[in-house]
Amino acid sequence: MKSLFNETAIIGVHPAARKTDMPSVGIVCGYDLNDGLHDYVKSVAPLIARENLDFVILSGGRTSPRSHHSEAWVMAGHLREILASPEFVLEEHAMTTLENLIFARGLAEHHAGVVARFVVFCDRVHQRKVAALAKLILGARAIVHCVDHDVARRVRIFEPVSHLIESVVAHFPRLRKYLRAAAIRMKGVSGTPPADARPELAADDEPHHRRVTR
Repeated sequence: MKSLFNETAIIGVHPAARKTDMPSVGIVCGYDLNDGLHDYVKSVAPLIARENLDFVILSGGRTSPRSHHSEAWVMAGHLREILASPEFVLEEHAMTTLENLIFARGLAEHHAGVVARFVVFCDRVHQRKVAALAKLILGARAIVHCVDHDVARRVRIFEPVSHLIESVVAHFPRLRKYLRAAAIRMKGVSGTPPADARPELAADDEPHHRRVTR
């Protein structure tokens, strides 16, 4: 599988995603590459298996300067060792929870048309923020499942502030580029893709993704 930070990898999109009937799509929110991502994925896997999903979007960009891979790429590797299905789609741009949901929604609707149901997977620390943003971005179609996951103390302390900031930005699309820039700076990530390779941050919430063949 080829995986580049400035592209979105699609691993065998399920045929149901190309039909006119309305599919159910899972979204797994990625978390810090340095913060026990493997254990998080192991906890999420049984929840994915219980849902009747046409495909699952793994969302998360490159969030660690110590890794050349995205959160989505790492999660896909772990999940494929556990689950034979459903098919996975990699969204490798997101730097925040808000971007997880916006970019995943755009990617799902681009490849599958109208989605009947979104099932969002996250950890318990971020549950309230994910639920609030999912209601704004995905609407009544969204269901949120959470798992227990150990996170750094600084993440727990900052989470209420992050919840407030991302909720405000969700209502003002023109602020999203500033939130993204701040997230990249806080994570210390270098080598970000050029502007023309980054996902669109326009108010229509329709980020552009490019297909990557295996």
